[in-house]
Amino acid sequence: MYRCSVCKSLFLNTPPSNVQLENYYKKKFSYTDGLLNELPIRKRSEIILNTLRTMTPTATSICDVGSGYGYFLDEASKRGYRAEGVEPSKRLALHAKNMYSLPVYNGGLKEYIHKKHPQFDIVTCIHVIEHVMNPKSFISLLVRLVKPGGMLYLETPNSDSHLLYAEQSDYTFLIPPDHLWLLSKESIKIILPVNTRIHSINTYSYPEHVMGIFKKLIKIVNKSNRRIYVPTHIKTNNIRAKKTISLRKKLSYYFFDKGIAPLFTGMLNLYHKGSILELYIKKKEGKSGL
Repeated sequence: MYRCSVCKSLFLNTPPSNVQLENYYKKKFSYTDGLLNELPIRKRSEIILNTLRTMTPTATSICDVGSGYGYFLDEASKRGYRAEGVEPSKRLALHAKNMYSLPVYNGGLKEYIHKKHPQFDIVTCIHVIEHVMNPKSFISLLVRLVKPGGMLYLETPNSDSHLLYAEQSDYTFLIPPDHLWLLSKESIKIILPVNTRIHSINTYSYPEHVMGIFKKLIKIVNKSNRRIYVPTHIKTNNIRAKKTISLRKKLSYYFFDKGIAPLFTGMLNLYHKGSILELYIKKKEGKSGL
């Protein structure tokens, strides 16, 4: 992956073809983390929907592009929105339809717009844009879905974050070829259509991101030491040593991961350097969306 020195975005030097991408997401893509993290995804959905309700109190319709297993759509439907989804993966789209009786179009965004010609008060695109071949064209398509005066919500890993600068080549979201692009607020500003304006920009992080930075710093310190002292009883391969290591790991987890890390998580978000970037983008009145 290469990095732009001006806008701080990262991009894959040799991306897969459009045909390869289409076949991958329609036939092979499996988002197992989505099933395992239903509760956190729903909690995050509640935060987004509550913010959108404050910003667009009269909105009645919402479209989630890359709707996955349908958790966000289900939460939106519970709050009275007319909710629709667009999902290229047949497996994920069927899950949303069968489990929650949600209207989800199984296919790409461009063909959905061509066939349906829909518009919504709110369009959301959560952790999708980093997967597409051309983010600029993709955002233009998203904006076409938004009614004049409506809101587009984007959420994606932040390529101008403390987490990236600390982890570098071990960066959590550096997972090509799934992620073709990693964007910053500056790069998104550059590719936004002229008939939009940014209503609000924010970043957020999780405690595990603090621990990711901490662990990376520990590795750097360890590499700088030629010899690291290890107690003799830890070296021995016996049951007592294993129990000691296990206990230390548990104590370390509760002290650092559960106790210390949450206290410092907010600091990562200063100056929009948090791990996840979120933008609320307003579509200007009286524009075509192109």
